[in-house]
Order: sequence, then C-alpha cells, then structure tokens
Amino acid sequence: MTVSLSSPADAAPAPADLAPTHAASTPDLPATRNSIVRDVFQRRLVGVAEEMSAALRRSAFSSIIWDMYDYSCALFSADGRMIAQAETIAAQLGVMEIACQHIARKIPLDTWQPGDVIVCNDPYQGCTHTPDIVMFTPVFVDGVRVALTSTIAHHVDIGGKAPCTTVPDNTEVFGEGLILPPMKIIRAGIANEEVFAIFATNVRMPQAALGDLRAQIAGCRTGEKRTAELVTRYGAQRFSDLNEDILDYSESYVRAALRRLETVSASASILIEDDVASPEPIEVRCTLRIENGEVDVDFSGTSAQRAHALNCPYASTVSMVSYAVKAALAPEISQNSGCNRPIRVHALAGSVLNPKHPGAVGSRHYTQQAVAEAVLRAFEKLLPDFGFAGSQIAFPALKAGGFDLRPERMVGRNEPRYFAITDILGGGTGATSTNNGMDGVDTHGGNCEILSAEIMESACPIRVLRTELVPESGGGGEFTGGRAIRRVYEFLNDDLIVNAYVQQAQASTRPWGSAGGEPGAPGGIIAEPGTPHAHALPSKAIAVKCARGATLQLQSSGGGGYGAVQAPLRPGD
Repeated sequence: MTVSLSSPADAAPAPADLAPTHAASTPDLPATRNSIVRDVFQRRLVGVAEEMSAALRRSAFSSIIWDMYDYSCALFSADGRMIAQAETIAAQLGVMEIACQHIARKIPLDTWQPGDVIVCNDPYQGCTHTPDIVMFTPVFVDGVRVALTSTIAHHVDIGGKAPCTTVPDNTEVFGEGLILPPMKIIRAGIANEEVFAIFATNVRMPQAALGDLRAQIAGCRTGEKRTAELVTRYGAQRFSDLNEDILDYSESYVRAALRRLETVSASASILIEDDVASPEPIEVRCTLRIENGEVDVDFSGTSAQRAHALNCPYASTVSMVSYAVKAALAPEISQNSGCNRPIRVHALAGSVLNPKHPGAVGSRHYTQQAVAEAVLRAFEKLLPDFGFAGSQIAFPALKAGGFDLRPERMVGRNEPRYFAITDILGGGTGATSTNNGMDGVDTHGGNCEILSAEIMESACPIRVLRTELVPESGGGGEFTGGRAIRRVYEFLNDDLIVNAYVQQAQASTRPWGSAGGEPGAPGGIIAEPGTPHAHALPSKAIAVKCARGATLQLQSSGGGGYGAVQAPLRPGD
C-alpha cells in the first residue's frame, strides 16, 4: 500500500533563523510575508491544544491519562487537516488526521452539526488499537464550520479477554475489546445514551471508563470554545488564510531540510522479539530515498503479518515515520499536517506494518517503536554532522487486574473493588556525536511517564519495592548510552491476572552502538528476583502466576554508545 502525504507544489519558504540548530537540519530559506503574524497565530493554536490537554488530563479518572500522559489533543482545519497538536505522546503524530479521513468517508463533514461528538477506535478505519479512542467535534461560528477539535486517549480497559485489553497472543481484532465504528455519540448536543450504555457494559471499570470518555469530551469542548474565540478575533477568512500559511510554512521547512541532502538513499533494519507466534524475530526493514525535497520511506522486506497482536496498523506506521522524519530534520517547528506533505510511505498490505483485517493489533506499540528506530537508523547514515546510536524500545509494561482484597480496602464495602492497572518503564536513549544518552525516558512513540509508586499502591494491591537506574547499562563509547530502569513489584493478593511484556531482551535485538560505540544492555523480566528461586521469563509473559507475596522485576534496555573509547595516553606519547 502506498499513501502520499505530499502536496503538488512547494509552498512559500520560511525564514532561516527559525531552523533547527544542528547543521544537517538547517535549511537556507528566504523570508516570507507576514511571518511574525503567522508564527504568533501558530503559537495561539498550539496554546488552544495545550489548554485542551489540561482540561482532558484534569478531568480524567484513570492514572494512565492523568499521571502517565497517554493521550493527545489537536486542532484541525474545517476540511480535516491538522493545524496544531499538544505535546504529549508522539505515537499520535499523524494518526488523528488519518482517522479523520476515514471517519469523513462514513460521516461526511457536511453532515456534522453544532454540538456533535464523533468517535471511532477501529484500527482498520484509521485508528491505532482499540484502547485508543479518537474523538472529534466541529467548531461553528455564525453557522459555518470553521475548524475541528480532536482528542485521543488510551483507556486502561475496553474489554477483551484480559484486564487492560491488550494481550500479545490475541489472533484477531475481535478479541481486543469493544470496537466503535465512526459514529455520533452526541448528536447536536444530545447524548446517545444507548451508546454510552453499551460502552459501560463492555468494560471492566465502567465508572472510570465513562469518566475518561467524558474527559475527552471536555477536552474537545474546551478547544471548541477557544477556537471559536480565535476565529472571532481574526475573522473567518483571515483564520482560514493563516491556516494555509502555517501549513505551507511547515511543508517548505521540511522540503528545504530534505533538499540539503540532495539525492541520496539509505537502508536499515531493526529486529524485535516475537516470542508469541514464532521463535523467529520480527524484522522491520526500511529504505529511504530523498530527492527534490521529498522522502520515500519503503518498508519492502519487512516481515509478513504475524498471527498475534504485535502487528502494527497502517496509521501507526505512518505516525512513526512522521515522528522520525521530524526528529531527524525539523525537531523545533510546531507539528501540523504540512510537515507530512513531503513524505511518502510504502508498506505492503499483509505485512506486519500494514496487516489485513481481522489481524490483531493490540500490542502494536512494540512494533511501531521499531518503525521509528529503523527510519532513524537509516537517517543516521545520511546525517554526517549529527550521529546517534540506538535507543531503548524495550517498552517494559506491567498489566494487571483483579479484585482488591486488602482488608483496609474492604472497610464499608459490600464487595471488593475491581481494578485494572498499567505501568510502563522508560530506558536509555542512544548517545549522540556530542552528548551522552538520557537516562530512564520513554522514547520515540512513547513519552509516557512511569506510574508513581504511591499511586499504584493506593489504586491496587501491588507494592513497588524498588525503582532504580541500572548501573553501566548504557553502551560504552566516547559518549555513553543512557541507563535503563529496573522496577520490582510485590503482589499483595492471590488470584491476580498479571501480564508483563518487554522487547530488546536478546543480544541480537538490544540497542545498537554507532561509530564504534557498544550496544546497550538488554532488558528482561525476572520472577522472584534476588531469591534462590529467581528465574527469567519470556519477553511476553502472559498469565503469570503471582500468589500473594510473589515478586516480579521488569528491566528496560540501555541506550547504545557512540564513538570508540579512546585509549589513555602513555607517558611520552
């Protein structure tokens, strides 16, 4: 499958003094008209998106949103092009626009009315995986649709066979919880209560799930109000013209950065563990070809679709390509759909990066992280003035659920409370040609916060015994890779349902070193760490038996090192 994200002609170029700081990403661009007005307008749009973000986060019920930041907010033009996005999670770059395109085919934009709220979470209609619910509202001023607002949030549970929904051994999307096709859950300001009832009936924690859904609505409504105020301030026509200006600016910026590389090509591949349907690793292979200010990203040679949930839906593949191109060439400009116009993505239908329905995709994050890493590894070969090594994409995650039977939690209750909880660990970023890697961060499509130990212990019967950076886990070199995170959990109830996942647990998959640097340390999962019964678990530890008092250790990977270590000078040298 091929999707073009380009426009037919170059737009007006942008001022050179706003270019990124490293030499490989500094396009030489003349000034354009109204550049100050345009840039102030862009920042105002971003400010609206950030206010939407605050409204959603502060209204949410689930810690994965308000403590871990697994959500995003954005504004769109009246015809569905993204014009601004809040900076939360990079996994949503480009996804919301693709979802909007799919939704508009089923529910044409001309049929959207004031007060409508449209939702979808179908991975085969432009979304990512079922826990990520995408929501849109139209913005009307004087009876005319002038913009759209959008939120996307990861719901901690949306049904399926296991708490937290995503399980790598699912083989069909039908096992991954409730699927919402494009639909209006609020029509002209009136809620469709039947849809809300169906939603609540299919999830394990309906109160929290409905609260998170309404928090998304609050985010959209906040954006609707603030965007209408902007339109009133600028006037509808001026608002529309400035939308075009900022999109053209971003397109020209990225094209100019690509032109500095002239006509070049490079290939790279990344291996990640399967450990579910096959002992053979999954390979993500990409070839970049840059010519005339455009980049083709071709994933020919990537592994075929697998019989499990590590398949990555096409929208997520495009999202991670957008992220990698922006990270390599234009990290300092605001994100909008203009950034994506010079990018073309080719992923064969039936491959692990463009699976065919009804393939499962719930654990797609592990594969989409490899997409970003493969594209960046290819770019590293094309940016001689700015080198970097591989980052952790281990993405260690603990997902647990069950009844909280702690006596202190039963006081005043007729029955125990059901819980579902997700925790995600960061790790080390790769070192660069100028700096050591960062310690303990969630890279690429992540950017999620680690769950606070205090929040976990108050929300569920799991105690965090230890959280620490892992010494010497970053790859050695002239510049050292960032350090991994190690966290140890103790389970305080019997009969909990526990799943734990990690990547980069083998020598062949750990973060790569560059320019003579060493690879980062692998990640892993250990049951009963520090005891005579300690033993390693597979990278996809599903339905782990965790009786009361059992312990489990998750560890991420360290970043790769950059540059060979220089031998110390001897006396007389």
